[in-house]
Amino acid sequence: MSAIGEALAALKKVILLEDRISSQGKKLEQLATIVVDIDKRMAAMEGRLEGFMAAASAFGGGGRPAKVIDPDRSLGGPKEA
Repeated sequence: MSAIGEALAALKKVILLEDRISSQGKKLEQLATIVVDIDKRMAAMEGRLEGFMAAASAFGGGGRPAKVIDPDRSLGGPKEA
């Protein structure tokens, strides 16, 4: 009887593994859908940013050099020596 018990235990394990694989497949499909959605949103944001940059350069905003911010400087003003 132990051989039948071992066979049933192995069969139960196979069924549980098949269920896990099926569950992971569904989760992977959901993840793929989320990644595609994020990609679409990112492309839309990139398009908007390019439009904003084009508009800024059309109004002369692209000619100014960027300000360098000193991260060690506090918001309260210049450091006192």
